[in-house]
Amino acid sequence: MERMKIEHIISTLLIVLSSIIQIYAKPGDKSEPVRYVGPVTTSNSDYDSGYHDGQFRPAVGVQNYQILRANRTHPELADDMGWTYNHAPMLTYWNGMFYCIYLSNPTGEHIPPGVTLVAMSKDGKNWSKPQVIFPIYFLPGEGDWVDLIHMHQRMAFYVAPDGRLLAFGFYGGNKGDGVGRVVREVYKDNTFGPIYSIKANFGRKKDMTYPMYTESNDKGFVSACDAFLNDKVKRIQWWEEDRTAANKDDFYRVPWIMDDGEKSPGQAFCYYTRPDSVLVGFFKARWTTLSFDQGESWSEPVQCNTLSYAGAKIWAQRMDNGQYALVYNPTGGLARHPLSIATGDDGIHFDNLLNVHSEVPLKRFWGREKRPGPQYVRGIIEGNGNPPGNDLWVVYSVSKEDMWISRIPVPVRGDVTGPINDNFNEMETGGVVTDWNVYSPKWCPVEVVVAPYASEKCLMLKDVDPYDYAKAVRVFNKSEKQQISFDLYAECQHQVLDVEVVSAKGERLVQARFDTTGSLLVKKGNNNATSVTEIESGKWYTVMIDLDAKKEQFNLSLNDEKLVTNAAFSAKGTVPERIIFRTGDYRLTNDVTEYKSGDQFVPGFDEKRPDDPVAPVVYYLKNFRTRY
Repeated sequence: MERMKIEHIISTLLIVLSSIIQIYAKPGDKSEPVRYVGPVTTSNSDYDSGYHDGQFRPAVGVQNYQILRANRTHPELADDMGWTYNHAPMLTYWNGMFYCIYLSNPTGEHIPPGVTLVAMSKDGKNWSKPQVIFPIYFLPGEGDWVDLIHMHQRMAFYVAPDGRLLAFGFYGGNKGDGVGRVVREVYKDNTFGPIYSIKANFGRKKDMTYPMYTESNDKGFVSACDAFLNDKVKRIQWWEEDRTAANKDDFYRVPWIMDDGEKSPGQAFCYYTRPDSVLVGFFKARWTTLSFDQGESWSEPVQCNTLSYAGAKIWAQRMDNGQYALVYNPTGGLARHPLSIATGDDGIHFDNLLNVHSEVPLKRFWGREKRPGPQYVRGIIEGNGNPPGNDLWVVYSVSKEDMWISRIPVPVRGDVTGPINDNFNEMETGGVVTDWNVYSPKWCPVEVVVAPYASEKCLMLKDVDPYDYAKAVRVFNKSEKQQISFDLYAECQHQVLDVEVVSAKGERLVQARFDTTGSLLVKKGNNNATSVTEIESGKWYTVMIDLDAKKEQFNLSLNDEKLVTNAAFSAKGTVPERIIFRTGDYRLTNDVTEYKSGDQFVPGFDEKRPDDPVAPVVYYLKNFRTRY
């Protein structure tokens, strides 16, 4: 008993000592390479990580676009595969194009067979149908070909010094027992060169069925492969899957991580260069490390405990304006939402945590380890291209089912000041919706189009998805009194559009719905929403909402007819900050029990008719203005 007390005291002292070291450590040195210093975290009781958005504010102007919507029964509408586990995307920009590589299995994680696919885009919004770049792999057996193998990889692209683009794939899992790495070149006409082996895992050379890259007659290709193998920083991305090699040579220069007393390689490496030329490396689980000699050696990895974290990847990057960004899931538990960004000026201190992707639609297909939420985020690593403009681009999967990309305007900001007078005529048709946050699934496009029966442009929200919606958000100036106005047009009768004015935390203060009954429904205080007028399709309506945060009341008019007067907000003690237009029911609730935790795929456990579009909902919006 006495020994147990002593051990408890020692354990407590060690915890206290660790906390003291963390508090008084100098941020930026080996003991604490980075520190999050902002007040907004999910450990703060003012924020609820159960909500899909964590109740964080959005980064203004982020555009979320879906690259792939998985489809089992109509694969021609997706990737021609019909597989429903899609995950671990990677991104590069080369030859005026975005390229996104990702993994795919029929139903669940690490269940073979597996392939790697690639999709391409000129603008980051409109993507080609994904195509297989690394096919199913069969292990050689006794005089026959037996056993399928899945794929796993933490990196995909390398732009060589001579400008060639290499794509990589790995056959096997992430425990060091896979077969090995393969490579092929991406040509400028978007065709691919032959597949070659580039590095076998320890003891698996006999299982590498593709010829070694050194056998290629293309000397430039061989030179490009050699250049990557000699890049002591970028090759760290291979470490996790090739971990047995770390015991044999110094190919990977990063020290092992000690996790729960066991030695392990770092997972999902990425890095950036600080202004003082120090390299800052990041792994999963908040492990960080520094190199003061350009990758020749690295400091002992330590965990950044100031970051709230859910276990998925962290993306770290220097942005075009010289600031630094961390993009990750700042929450705990099994769920991986929201996807957020923190920024800083020196690559050491980070603040201003804001949302990038807050939506978590219901998973349509069930399979092993398909955790809900936008996760496994990757951007473009140093040297792998830079798209036009100052935007930060990141790719990720949602619930390990669909592929997404986000364009994040730089500098990253959470506030808007001054009145708004959005003229969509000044925006490019089909282009960026400037200063608007756009959530645009494949079957729910949100884009600038020519308005119906008019020569001017407007914002269209269209929805044919039975399990998702189109969403457009405009952040506006916070003030006690404000007037919002806009013109709205429903293409067909009896279509749903929710219009909500919310606070910084997303509390719904004003709730109105253009309903399937042909009515405009408005919620007053905590009462149920009731009809205030009838709505016709094929007709423009001018909507005006007057907000009084001090009185916590609002008025609502339609075509200058006042329909609601001095109605109470539906939430108290807060100030309006943004307006939401959405073609489906609110779902950011902190009740996440709808996300079933079943680990294995169960036939028949998919959602009903997830692969078939429904009747379209189409709304048009123009002349959005605010006054205060």
